[in-house]
Amino acid sequence: MRKHLYFIATVVLAISCSSPAEKAAVADEQAYSPAHIQSLAQTDYEAAMKLTEEALRKGGMSLFTASTLRANITYQFTEDYDVAAAYMRKALDLDEAKDPGTRSELLYHLVTILRNSRDFTALLSACTEGKECAHRAGKVFEEYSFDFLAGNCLYDLGEDETGFEMMHSALSAAGKTAATEAEFGHLLYFTSQYINSLRGDKNYQGALTACTAYEGFIDRMERSFPDVDPAYIDRCRFYLDIGRSICKSYLGEPSAAAASFKSALERSYAATTGGKSFLVDYYAASAQPDKILELYQNDLPFTDADTVSRAYRLRIARLKEAFVNAGDQEKARQYQAIYDSLSRNLEAKEQAEGTLVGAAKYDTQRYRFKLEDTTEVLRKNQRLILVLILAFIITIGLLLLLTAKKARQHSEETQSLEKSLSAIKRQVSIIAERDFHKEPSDQNEEQLSLKELVEGQKLYLNKNLNRQSAADLLGKSSYEIDKMLEEIAPGISFPDYIKSLRIRHALELLGENPDIPISKLADRCGFYTIRTLQRSFLAVTGKTPSEYAQELKENK
Repeated sequence: MRKHLYFIATVVLAISCSSPAEKAAVADEQAYSPAHIQSLAQTDYEAAMKLTEEALRKGGMSLFTASTLRANITYQFTEDYDVAAAYMRKALDLDEAKDPGTRSELLYHLVTILRNSRDFTALLSACTEGKECAHRAGKVFEEYSFDFLAGNCLYDLGEDETGFEMMHSALSAAGKTAATEAEFGHLLYFTSQYINSLRGDKNYQGALTACTAYEGFIDRMERSFPDVDPAYIDRCRFYLDIGRSICKSYLGEPSAAAASFKSALERSYAATTGGKSFLVDYYAASAQPDKILELYQNDLPFTDADTVSRAYRLRIARLKEAFVNAGDQEKARQYQAIYDSLSRNLEAKEQAEGTLVGAAKYDTQRYRFKLEDTTEVLRKNQRLILVLILAFIITIGLLLLLTAKKARQHSEETQSLEKSLSAIKRQVSIIAERDFHKEPSDQNEEQLSLKELVEGQKLYLNKNLNRQSAADLLGKSSYEIDKMLEEIAPGISFPDYIKSLRIRHALELLGENPDIPISKLADRCGFYTIRTLQRSFLAVTGKTPSEYAQELKENK
């Protein structure tokens, strides 16, 4: 008995001696865990960011983990997509991101962020690198994922034909290779985006066909993974029912549309805030503005200054669409005026935030990155300081040798910037002239404004130009842009109008220099890919650019 008492006393003594330090270590480990910080960000984003910085400073988290964590919580819980992208790029610059598999995952997250910030040029570049990394890592599904995201980007840029072709091909291939629960989740997300794109293009029959494929993917996921979250499946089937109800409404099948909508209302997700926002899409398509007003009754009237946001503008757009479909032109014009006013206020607000708040955030973040880089280098190996000094000396020598080349590049960049600023000033003056001096009956002036914007300023050479960006520059809605385009080029869509101008420019460049490389020709004419240039050129002239150039040479 005495031996047992001695043993218990020894254990208690050991625990009492080691417990505080061990408990503190466990507490720190739990507090600095990404899962804990992610959970904290749901209610207090700033506190989560401070805790991440503290964990980094005390060595409880690596710079790589901190950068990826910051990127994810900034993307999920704020709308500072540029800041989130900067954190993700920081993670990509670290040694841990050199592994192809890890790098492809980071690039996938970066592409998702860039899509929300609408940085299409950087997005396409990230897709290209991501696909190469996924291929080296043997991640076949991720290769098709990057193909789909690139196609979706091209669609947003107005390259409808190429974009739809890439998205459809990527979905078909990804559907055959999806094997894990996570891959099926991505597959369902991609398919829903494809359906939305088809609906945006008013291809409702094609969207219904895609809905059938979407339903098949849901069924396969349930069969393959019986333990999948039922709430997730419920949400997916809700999206499916809503998508079908909207498409059938526009195809003139009200009974079938109502049946699909009734099925959607029976889903649990329909009662959530997210679900209610999708109900509005159906009410707009089925010409039920009263139902929309009933959902938004707590947000009335529609004149509050706090409602200057993209989400609120979308509500106004849905109301206008519902009144248009209901044939109430007076109400449609009323909400169109609200939409236009809101668009101008939103643009002014985003410009102010981008130039003032955004600049301050960028500076703070830039100096934080510098401090973290220095701390990380010192922590890993102090000898690296000598290497950095030698590298600095070598860099100075190289800079002295390349001074002339840098000077020429600087001059070219300055000229390009001056041209861009001049073009922006001209666009602003056009918009200001329209806003303050336009008469309601002066239809020709509106037509000339669109033509001057696209053709006079040669904005069709801008790869990022699409109908929405033109509408934003003119302070118009997409519907008004379509009406103005009908006067300028009857019977053709905005993307086809832009393509025709680009092909005309390509003909001029080939006439001046038939030996111009095809890649340079595509870039100078505003095409993202050589393939798109060749296809469009062939459709207009009946020849490829190479064949046309050869004929020019032979006729000289």
